[in-house]
Amino acid sequence: MPQGYFIKTYGCQMNLADSEKLAGVLASAGYNEASSEKEAEIILVNTCVVRKHAEDRAAGYISSLKGLKSKMPQLKIGVCGCLVTEPGIKVSSLFPHVDIFIAPNQPEKLDQYLKQLHYSPSPPGRGGRVLRAGGGEGIIKYVTIMHGCDNFCSYCIVPYVRGREYSRPIDEILAEIEQIDLNKHPEIFLLGQNVNSYKYGLAELLGKIEKMIVESSKLKVESSELKKSPRIRFMTSHPRDMSDMIIDAVAELPHVCEYFHLPVQHGDDHVLKSMNRGYSSAEYLKLLDKIRKKMPNAAITSDVIVGYPGETDAQFRHTLYIIEQAGFDACNTAAYSVRPGTAASKLADDVPDKIKQERLQAAMAVVERVARERNQGLVGTVQEVLVDQSACQPVNQSINNDRRTGRPEDRQTWQGRTRGNKIVKFVADKNNLLGRVVDVRITLAGSWVLKGELINGKC
Repeated sequence: MPQGYFIKTYGCQMNLADSEKLAGVLASAGYNEASSEKEAEIILVNTCVVRKHAEDRAAGYISSLKGLKSKMPQLKIGVCGCLVTEPGIKVSSLFPHVDIFIAPNQPEKLDQYLKQLHYSPSPPGRGGRVLRAGGGEGIIKYVTIMHGCDNFCSYCIVPYVRGREYSRPIDEILAEIEQIDLNKHPEIFLLGQNVNSYKYGLAELLGKIEKMIVESSKLKVESSELKKSPRIRFMTSHPRDMSDMIIDAVAELPHVCEYFHLPVQHGDDHVLKSMNRGYSSAEYLKLLDKIRKKMPNAAITSDVIVGYPGETDAQFRHTLYIIEQAGFDACNTAAYSVRPGTAASKLADDVPDKIKQERLQAAMAVVERVARERNQGLVGTVQEVLVDQSACQPVNQSINNDRRTGRPEDRQTWQGRTRGNKIVKFVADKNNLLGRVVDVRITLAGSWVLKGELINGKC
């Protein structure tokens, strides 16, 4: 039986990109896909510690593997990612059953470890299974353009676990993208803790990628379709570093999606200053106004923290206000949790958990309402949807013959994302639509999911 590997990933797209690199190392060494942990001989757990909840989930999963290893002594377990470099944590003592610990951005350490093993892996197979907790895989190709962070926001552990900023040279990034089969991966997602501070200029990089796509011999579409696919996205963007050049690049380059992820984190100026965010609430809203004047249909998403040390009821209401004023298309909300080694960890975590949860629920309710209102404006519009998932079960709809015979209609549910990164579900024939851009008329809008109908089967 070929040796298999299994990777489970927690956290952000950066972690998913790291997992793909680790999967590449394993595949190059001859390891094949394992459909589950029980069928693998190597299990890697890529961890996240940005929030305590994510850290606890990863730690719980790692601990659960101890029982599996007792039944399978040959099993090798690796822990990767931010938990390995978290200040004050000795992971080798916490998890003595783990064989190797790999810090972020160090896939070469896995390569060295594999060479030390006395295995004789089978010839390279079809790759491995990268399981992301709560996510998908396949259509999108993640490309890391930088890693680390120099901002040192008071609540954030990223600079301590991922290090200071390092930007990859433009030529190196372009060489990686040049190897991507754009027919199989019609969306390129540029990643970094703060892509806006990319050393060589994010706007310049976007322009060079745009030119490469247009000139690529791999892109076999009519010129009238160039605006559709492939797509370029990027995240995360620090509001303080969002320049006019970046905004103009998004507005002017056809393949770059009109999508911005701009974490505001809070709506109160005093709290923002304590967080070391470097902008005021008014400056943040002014930035959003500038983007929407250039691109009225731009989608803007954000992150918000409630229950930060010392947060008063009035300060929390300022956060609700900025969610309303910003009109976010979506917003991740989280209750503050102490991250060891950060500046905020020296402050009293004085907002009771009960109050944190009440504020979190209130913020989530406002986010949901605002997102639904934004999405209602899309009903009746035609959206370009890149199909990235399909339902396994066929759809049985209102065709009389099907109802009489009981035969399922030869149709199924498909799912994809608009240029604004909104999820759209629609029903269509079972022809393989994965990776294709289709025109969908939106018929129903919820807070997080749109529903629509395929227009004349046009792709």
